[in-house]
Amino acid sequence: MAMPATIAHPEAQRIAFICPAGSPLRQLEKTLFAEIMARGDRVLVIAPELSGADIQRLEALGVEQSAISPEASGLKLFADWKAIGGLKAALTNWAPHVVIAYGGQPMVHGALAAKGAGVGRIIVVVDGLPEHRFTGALSADEMPAWRYGQALRAAHGAVFHNKDDLALLKKLGLVPASLPSVVVPGVGVDIEHLSSLPLPPLDSGLVFLMIGGLDRRRGVMDYCAAAGKLRQRSPNSRFLLAVLPDEGAQAIDLAEIERCADVEFVGFVKDAAELITEAHVFVYPGYAEGMPEPLLTALAAGRPVLTTDAAGCREAVDTRVNGCLVEPRNVDALADAMQSFLRRPDLIPAMARASRAKAERIDSAATVRKKLLEMIQAT
Repeated sequence: MAMPATIAHPEAQRIAFICPAGSPLRQLEKTLFAEIMARGDRVLVIAPELSGADIQRLEALGVEQSAISPEASGLKLFADWKAIGGLKAALTNWAPHVVIAYGGQPMVHGALAAKGAGVGRIIVVVDGLPEHRFTGALSADEMPAWRYGQALRAAHGAVFHNKDDLALLKKLGLVPASLPSVVVPGVGVDIEHLSSLPLPPLDSGLVFLMIGGLDRRRGVMDYCAAAGKLRQRSPNSRFLLAVLPDEGAQAIDLAEIERCADVEFVGFVKDAAELITEAHVFVYPGYAEGMPEPLLTALAAGRPVLTTDAAGCREAVDTRVNGCLVEPRNVDALADAMQSFLRRPDLIPAMARASRAKAERIDSAATVRKKLLEMIQAT
């Protein structure tokens, strides 16, 4: 739980992060927490339903936590005005100098609560917009466009994970002209620690791999369905699936995945590089995200990428150079695109080299960290 506000030395700052658990929290751990605390600053994480593993990792880093459960907030992920009041009280008690509000509902409610608490600097991180881009029905954890406008008006700076999201919100007139904004590719490419991995032999059948969160919007079930179609056409091919422990409003039960006989379900991701070593092609048929970390990992490892023509995802592919794009939610198109690799496996080595080259042109994890720290520290 958050401790009462104390200042270690006159220059130390208290920096509070309001974010969902799961991938967003892990991304912040990778990019910011250790470096911020190495300067002598204090970090507080406010998130719903922190798991035991989350708490252990944060405690090991020296990060303070304040978890808000559905019972405490009224609805999951801070979904009503009571959550804003609860967040405001927590922020007032801890008295942060800076608040970084991350995601959809946590970002909106966090920014409004920070403004109400009189926080001196508020940064919002837009890590993805609703799948239908404000033109269709919203999931329980998605926010309408005007709510994004509220958060952006409350903020002193904004971070976007892809240029399409920033362009859309500007087109809708929701980004104040004076608001400093930066686009970074999610957590960036860990180019220093992840080398280009050798391809497995091509003469004994292709191996496809997907790594994605336990949410239907990540396209996990589309991948399973496409594997079923390909199994009949290419009995020697393998279809590997590993998942991240993320659950949203469209969560998938593991039992549903385990019933998909055409994929080799390897469970939760332990070592992404080891899995990628076994694969020829990386598949990620997501519907809407800021910049999926698995795609960046696949590029750095040097694997052709098959993903969707959706915001964030499309930025990972130069069509017919390092992979291909398909329409979201189109299983037939996904299966046909996977089959195109079966027809021309001889193109895979060149595409693999192109993916690594593309990774080297994308902002590295170190560059992303530098940009985020500059945004936090700006006066």
